[in-house]
Amino acid sequence: MKIVADQNIPALSDLLSGAGTLSYFSERTPPKSLLENADALLVRSVTDVDDALLRQAPKLKFVASATIGIEHIDTHALQSREIGFAHAPGANAESVGEYVLCAVLDWLQRKTREPIEEIDVAIVGAGHTGQAAGKKLQALGLNVHYYDPPLCKKGVKFVHDHWQRVLTADIISCHVPLTRDGDFPTRHLFESTALQSLHSQQLLINASRGAVIDNGSLLERVEQGQRPSLVLDVWENEPEILTALVPYIDIATPHIAGHSLEGKVGGAVMIVNALLEYFGINANKELSKVLPAVTWPQREAAQFNSIEALQAWAKNHFDLYSDDWLFRQHGLTPDGFDSLRRNYRKESPRREFINQVITCHNSAQYIQFLQLGFNARQLSK
Repeated sequence: MKIVADQNIPALSDLLSGAGTLSYFSERTPPKSLLENADALLVRSVTDVDDALLRQAPKLKFVASATIGIEHIDTHALQSREIGFAHAPGANAESVGEYVLCAVLDWLQRKTREPIEEIDVAIVGAGHTGQAAGKKLQALGLNVHYYDPPLCKKGVKFVHDHWQRVLTADIISCHVPLTRDGDFPTRHLFESTALQSLHSQQLLINASRGAVIDNGSLLERVEQGQRPSLVLDVWENEPEILTALVPYIDIATPHIAGHSLEGKVGGAVMIVNALLEYFGINANKELSKVLPAVTWPQREAAQFNSIEALQAWAKNHFDLYSDDWLFRQHGLTPDGFDSLRRNYRKESPRREFINQVITCHNSAQYIQFLQLGFNARQLSK
């Protein structure tokens, strides 16, 4: 079996050892010389798998994307050619949730606000990443609710479809796929009218897809002054972003919210197991057996007795401003943007909060730190 894979999907050489011949590509689109003999193709969100690509891969039997979203995959084209498909829903949800948590902790530090339980949070999209982010913010004591009209239409009880409730929230965090059709398209969900309604006491985060926010209309809004605080990890028309918008963004990063080592390797494990199963090969790869161990000192829950203490720990382990600085220095060109994503923290990979053991002395502490994503352990009574 000949497998062609994006070189930035980690651990594939170990995970696919003995399964076939593995060849890597480094650009957004794999070269024709690799595609023409490929049995399987493994990609990330930067590669569009469409008719044009599939015509160059006549032997292709299986495609997988090591990502949650599948906007870059023409699933109809795959089905028409009877090509198998898999992706990695939920693989990097914790990573994105931690990105949002760190952004909110930073915002809370910079704002003089009402009691924390009165801060209203609208999570836009109640899928894997939306729930991961919402759970962490709820653990802080914030008032979290989920806006998801498609799920609401299906009768899911914990979501709502009240758009004005979103626009009046103190914190708005986007976690939707990019869709252009259907009853609830998300492209330019935040268009000029919605953006004009936002004010300086709000925080808007987008860690989903860039075009969920109309970047041109956002630039018009922020140039008027009295803008909301803004955290953008994703940008319309990546990697050719609207550079004039960047100076107005409080935290700007190059689509790396989901790029923890656990998230990236977890996605690889999911698609490798799907590939092996598709071709009738024993599929039993486990994330825990692939990841290197982490040795962070164990901590007591009492050490995190304030938002400030939690924010200080989080900044030490995931400093958004270091990623922001690199983006502003090197990520404003298409090549620079792609390079930052491709080489993100290669020397010192970002690790998730689950690697931090927190000793808890009661059930309330245990539940809180578990929801925050830590490895919470409750002492026996």
